[in-house]
Amino acid sequence: MTEKKTQHFPAFLIGAILGAVVFIVIFGASMISPTNTDWIFAYTGDATQHHLGWVFYRNSPWTFPIGLTQGLTCDGAVSCMYSDSIPLFGVIFKILSPILPHNFQFLGLWGVICFALNGGFGASLLHRIKPDLIFTSIGSLFYAAFPPSINRITHHNSLGAIWLFILAMILCMDHKKEYKHKFTPMILWSVNCMLAVLIHTYFVPMVYMVMMGYVILTVFRDKKLKKAIAVFVSSVASTLLIMFVIGAFYGQGGYTDGGFGFYASNLNTFFDSRGLSKFLLPLNSFDGQGEGFGYLGLGMLVCTILALIVLFSLIEKKEGSFFSAAKALIKKYNVEILAFAVVFMVSFCWAVSNRITLNGRLLLEIPLPYLVRGCLSIFRASGRFIWVPGVLIITASLGLISKLNKKTAIAAAALCFLIQGMDIRDWCRILHSQYGQPPAYEYALKDEKWDELTKDTKEIIFLPMKDAYGLYMQMYFDFAQMAAEKHMALSSFYLARMDLASVKEYAANEYEKLKTGKGRKDVLYVFFDEEDAVEETDSVKVYDIDGYKVAKVK
Repeated sequence: MTEKKTQHFPAFLIGAILGAVVFIVIFGASMISPTNTDWIFAYTGDATQHHLGWVFYRNSPWTFPIGLTQGLTCDGAVSCMYSDSIPLFGVIFKILSPILPHNFQFLGLWGVICFALNGGFGASLLHRIKPDLIFTSIGSLFYAAFPPSINRITHHNSLGAIWLFILAMILCMDHKKEYKHKFTPMILWSVNCMLAVLIHTYFVPMVYMVMMGYVILTVFRDKKLKKAIAVFVSSVASTLLIMFVIGAFYGQGGYTDGGFGFYASNLNTFFDSRGLSKFLLPLNSFDGQGEGFGYLGLGMLVCTILALIVLFSLIEKKEGSFFSAAKALIKKYNVEILAFAVVFMVSFCWAVSNRITLNGRLLLEIPLPYLVRGCLSIFRASGRFIWVPGVLIITASLGLISKLNKKTAIAAAALCFLIQGMDIRDWCRILHSQYGQPPAYEYALKDEKWDELTKDTKEIIFLPMKDAYGLYMQMYFDFAQMAAEKHMALSSFYLARMDLASVKEYAANEYEKLKTGKGRKDVLYVFFDEEDAVEETDSVKVYDIDGYKVAKVK
């Protein structure tokens, strides 16, 4: 066992270094700087939410559950996982907070680590198929430069961690491995599941999807039913435990949301670059299907075609007819093929959802019972699950290419990645120009009047609460930045889970008090729209500052 570990580590190390290099080549090194928050605020979006969520978490007192953030919503504390603040790093850097600079961000560091681990575990996965350092190093570049990861790392930062289910694939390939302690597989799978919770909950079902392949291999190939049950049960228990510890079950907010079937994958997803390819034209798709972006890249598409040619060539070399040879091959590897097919089809079908679309056409919509739709809506952006079959295609294609002689396999992999790099070159140049030297950020609320208005202010209340509050992200971010700096609470914020009914009721009550002259002196009232502002009275002063309508009780 020690010898095998030693063989795999150089592949992992080289792949990780190459992955980090890919990140720096695409995005530059400046965004890694822990004090560089310009890129986070200059390109306002999800990264801004994640960063500000962590700033509030950093300012919150330690509690149990340990992931609770104070001051983001009037309905109580909320877990940092619902501001997508990457709890794994959020907790670590909160512990280190006393020695960190005031202006600190870890999202850039998270990005380069993700790319490094994507490349490292990708190389380690390939090394189990073809133990050749040159081949696995080249192959690792496809995992590091996986287009969906590149597309996510600057905004949905936590979703760049495809290494979580790549690690699960490695555990699948090691299903026969004999460990010194029989509990080791349970520990490894449990740790993988806990990491998924601590990074982003969408990775939890992805890891379990891959685990289905492990269960099939363990039960039907290794004949170890008890081992498969033990791994599954311990993984579920560990998942629920870490969710409890981080505060996933705390509060009254709902776990479901609308949009299942809307944020899905199109059947053309592996070929649709959505305008990011230099050579392939974008294909038609429906609104919302950007969540199901699964473009493999022209180089990987070429690699997949070459892999199919290699597969047919290998079958033809067998004795007998093509079909008899194929049948014998399927019989020999029937369990492995079944495991691969189940993982691929479950993840692919979940990504496509019940609204099956091809280009701009709706082919079929399968009606779902209310209960089923509600359960699936916990992960409403189902299109994200297309990353699992995408990585399976990369692994299978490179695995088949590796069956060629050493020099030919290396040359083929290198040529395919050269095509891949040329295909996404212009896109990467744009990203490098944006994030390599982001524009200096100028804080929007710069009027000196804010210091006076926020003196002795404990809370900022947004009025009246909107159903479509997500359309006011910029407003939330502007005032959240000020609130974090001055240690004020917010009545609401842009969160993945919030008790909207409770927040709306709270805002409605405060709105009524303000209009009837019973407003609070320790509150800064901010109106979503100008027409929502109350009329100025002897007791209420209304201001128009930096483009926002606000009110303060005299």
